[in-house]
This record gives sequence, C-alpha cells and structure tokens, in this order.
Amino acid sequence: MPATLIVANLRSGGGRTRDALPLVTNAFKRAGRQYELIVPPTAEATAPLLTEFLGAGRPGFDQITVIGGDGTLNGVVNGILTSGVNLPLGIIPCGTGNEIVRSLGIPKDPEKAVEIILRGQVCPVDVGRVNNRYFLHIFGLGYDVQVIKMVNMLRARYRLARNRSVYYLAALLLLSSGFDPFPVKVQVGERVFSGRAIMIVAANGRMYGERLLALPAPSLSDGLLDLYLLQELRTRSFRKTTRLLRRLPVPELSVQRCSAVRIHLDQRREAQVDGSLLGPAQTFDLSLLPRRISVIHPDPPALVGVPRKAEMAAERR
Repeated sequence: MPATLIVANLRSGGGRTRDALPLVTNAFKRAGRQYELIVPPTAEATAPLLTEFLGAGRPGFDQITVIGGDGTLNGVVNGILTSGVNLPLGIIPCGTGNEIVRSLGIPKDPEKAVEIILRGQVCPVDVGRVNNRYFLHIFGLGYDVQVIKMVNMLRARYRLARNRSVYYLAALLLLSSGFDPFPVKVQVGERVFSGRAIMIVAANGRMYGERLLALPAPSLSDGLLDLYLLQELRTRSFRKTTRLLRRLPVPELSVQRCSAVRIHLDQRREAQVDGSLLGPAQTFDLSLLPRRISVIHPDPPALVGVPRKAEMAAERR
C-alpha cells in the first residue's frame, strides 16, 4: 500500500498548518494512502531531523509531503538531499510568504494542494547550493537579508500578524531610510565584478513579493541560476526610489544567467536562502544542481524550459 511521510511544522503561518493537517490526513485516508507524521519543533530543526529519520533506513514510503512555509520546505529539501533518499516531494503551503510554490504553480488552498499530491505528476527540478546548504528558490545578500531581519523585528516587537503585509511594510521602511552598500567581488567564470553592491540575489525560481525586482521568470529546470546584482546607486532620486519600490529595473541593475558563481566579501556577512537566515561567511560559492529533486506538480511541462545560454543583460526603462 502506498505510504507518505508527512513533515508538518505546526508553528508555520500562525496556526495554518494545524488547520491543514487534518485535511491532508483525511484525504490520504480516503485515497487509501497510509502515512507517518514527524513534527519538527522549528523550521531550522527540520533538516537534521529528517536526515536522521531517512538515514535510519525506514522503508515503505514512496513520497514525502511537507506542510509548512518556505523555511520548512527548505529544511525538507536539505534533509532529502543530505540523506540521499530522493523521494518525490509534495507541498502543502501554509507559511507567510509561500514564494517557492508560486514558481511551482501549486495552489495555496490546502484542499487543492493535497489533490495535486494525490493526482499530480512527478517532475524533476533544479536545486541551488551555497557552500553546504541547498535551496530550491533563492539566495540573497544585502537588502534581502535586511528585509528578513526587519520582518523578524517587527513581528517580535509589535506582534504583527503573520501575513504578507509585514513584508511590504519592512521593504517600504528600508527603501525609505536608505541602503547599506557593501564592498564585494563577484566572479562568474572569467568575468569579475569588484565594487559596492546593495543586493545580490541568485534565483532558481521567479522573484516575487517584496524583492526589489520582478523580472521575467526563469525556468526551474533549465540548469541555470539568474544572478541579480544591484550596484550602489550613482544618484539617489525620488524617481529612482519609486522605481525600486515598484520593482522596476534601474541602470545599476544587471542580470546574468550562470551555473556557478563565487561571491567574496570584505567581511563575514549573513545571507538568506528561501527566506531563512544563513550564518555569516566571507565567501559564498554557489552552484546549480540540474534536476536534482522531484516535485509533485500540477503541470510539469511548465517547469521544463529550453536550456538557456549564460548571458548578461542590463535593463533600463
């Protein structure tokens, strides 16, 4: 009989996982699918807990379903790849941002998402790696990290609701107060950029929400990362700030598609992967692992793009 390993972070989304869990388990029962549940205490504990569980050789599972937010999903991806047990992954999004599932086309409604797990198709997707950490969607330095820290502070200090509005508030506050450029050396193949940057992002999926940019979506299975580099603004004007608030390109923005990149900083700095803070480092080595993990998806052909040649394009409007 088919069986699913469910990983549920009951702290995700202000209780949304607790509401979704019985919907998922009841749907599995009706479909004749057995399941086993593991509950990590935090999103950060997900990867080591799952790695240990899968490494123990527990047989009988033909898929894993994660119920939680982007951080929990990132933990499950790291647990799967670290353990080497590559089971198809189903996703029930219950977090605040849920940015990853937007790239995958998975609905936020738990009942619709569980139907995809039961009836969808398995499609391999790319996975990014930075140093010893995997990511499914995005890596960020600079402004990206500032937004996440601001969100965490606003939630802790003012007990703000766990919805997307707090991200917009954090982004607005940061853009209004100014940026914090940092010295950096970015190497892609033989090309090297040395200068001051506001933000560096490597995206495997489309950038959404409170990001500074919303440029055309990359494919999740083309074997390439989209590297966004926003240099220090040569001039600070109301018009330019307004464009950034609207996530429109400016002359200081460049986009390069690549399979690997090295980022070297003047000092140790924190980064973020899939919305979770990554411990400080001075050098970040990024690479793209083609079609490394299998995801249960409603429309697999949408994920399979024609492989693209690495290119550099600076957009101006």
